[in-house]
Amino acid sequence: MKNKKYLILILTVILGVFNSCDVLEPEDENIFSIEDVRNTVTFVEGLLINAYRKVPASHDNFTLAYASDDAVNNDPGSGVKAVVQGGWTSVANPFSVWNSSYESIFYIHSFLEEMEGIDWFPRNETTSALFDEKLRGEAYALRAWNYFHLLQAHAGRGKNGQLLGVPIVDRVLENSPEYEIPRATFNETIKFIIDDCDRAIEALPGRWLPTGDADADQAIGERNTNRINGHVARLIKTKALLYAASPAYSDGTYTYQMAAEAAVGLMDDNNGISSSDFGRTKTKFYNEAVVPGTNNVHADVMWYSFRQTGENGWERTNFPPSQFGRGLTNPTQELVNAFPLVDGTPTPADKINSNDPYSGRDPRLSEYIMYQGSQYRNEPLNTVVGSQDALGSQNLDATKTGYYLKKFMNVKVVNLAPGINSSGIRYYTYARYTDALLMFAEAANEVGGPDAIIGGYSARAVINAIRDRAGITSTAYVNGLSTAEMTNLIRNERRLELCFEKQRFWDIRRWNLTSLMKNPVSGVIVTNNGGELDYEYIEVEGRNFSDFQIYGPIPFNETLKYDIVQNQGWQ
Repeated sequence: MKNKKYLILILTVILGVFNSCDVLEPEDENIFSIEDVRNTVTFVEGLLINAYRKVPASHDNFTLAYASDDAVNNDPGSGVKAVVQGGWTSVANPFSVWNSSYESIFYIHSFLEEMEGIDWFPRNETTSALFDEKLRGEAYALRAWNYFHLLQAHAGRGKNGQLLGVPIVDRVLENSPEYEIPRATFNETIKFIIDDCDRAIEALPGRWLPTGDADADQAIGERNTNRINGHVARLIKTKALLYAASPAYSDGTYTYQMAAEAAVGLMDDNNGISSSDFGRTKTKFYNEAVVPGTNNVHADVMWYSFRQTGENGWERTNFPPSQFGRGLTNPTQELVNAFPLVDGTPTPADKINSNDPYSGRDPRLSEYIMYQGSQYRNEPLNTVVGSQDALGSQNLDATKTGYYLKKFMNVKVVNLAPGINSSGIRYYTYARYTDALLMFAEAANEVGGPDAIIGGYSARAVINAIRDRAGITSTAYVNGLSTAEMTNLIRNERRLELCFEKQRFWDIRRWNLTSLMKNPVSGVIVTNNGGELDYEYIEVEGRNFSDFQIYGPIPFNETLKYDIVQNQGWQ
């Protein structure tokens, strides 16, 4: 029976969404025997490649944004609209990663089992050893990646009162009774993730760079640029420790000190904060992501998918109707209000309520969000009542908040006009250095306040560097903050820097900010009143979450298979 399963592992061109038992069941139709697999190096590595295939290659971040206080979408039939109105259940769960993550883990274990004794590079024993170490490190890093996302989406306070993680599978399972694995505790799952990260850090280079040796480059050179690396393993470790120290999960076992020290390990290996623009003056990864004609990316990007050329799908989905798009993703007024003034001070209510609410603001506002009068392909966006892009327009593709998404949109290259339909280069970012810096700042501030030095860095210095890169002109506001005030600022900086990157939805929950889960979100109606624009703010969508929904559920179908413990509040 064991020999029959490898055809699925190698040839997963047609791979549907299976439950965990389906994934582990052998198939009867065989083309390759286990010996065929073991005798062909590319087949063995193909097991690991199948694990990579479960990592998303396109932006699926926006669903989480629609379920947070950062955005809504304009599709009345969108499943997430039902979710935010009280329809999030263990059956209807668009945030589940259960199937995809355990499928990936299955392939990782199959690879680790079959890689033993493989001569990866017969003509050079040293390079073969580099391949072996590198591939093993990738497997451990990918397993940690998958278990972290399982933890994020499915850990929680069980109905038995314990804080639980997820079932830990650490090998290929051979028979049905073995599938019925109880959930590990939350701390046991964290330890498993950290141990895998440490193994990966030991085995992998921080980034895939030229070695100066042609054979070694085959194993650990730039050709691996789309694969997970040592820096990402350090980021996963930091994130796991930060979650474990956060209010929704902390029992004192894992601390903010540990999270800060893990972040320092990455920062020390990645030039710290000595260059706040990460090598390019005042540029951001989202508008200078790929250097034309090269495989290089902005230094802030630590791991990314393969590049897609001839791509305009995001723009077609999110450009406003006047630019021949569907206008799907609509940032909220709450997100707009979170952007400070250009001097770094919070935007006051009288500015927001004026007839000029957008001038003099944090430059990231105009980089991330399209608003009335902002430039879009060298034309000002018109969201005044009566225009096709306005809130309330008869055009069904118009915004529901008065705003459109600009972050990630290739506005300089993509033109969807009939007869032009131009496209550009696209890739998906999995891990950013800025996330690590913000995690350090959060943890260090919780340990000892804004100026506590951990590993040579302080929260205040890190935040000032990030805001300087963004174009904030003064450090005076940050320099006057207390510990509690800095906590709020760091949380806001995470919201701004990482908006639409799958962070806000889960950040709110790990901070146990149940009120933010439930607050309705707003938009703006812009009217022309005798040549002067008036801005009226209105509620556009409610949020109906329960307190227990700081934790996601175990999938309902898993609870039908065996007596796995469900999280409190979920059926």
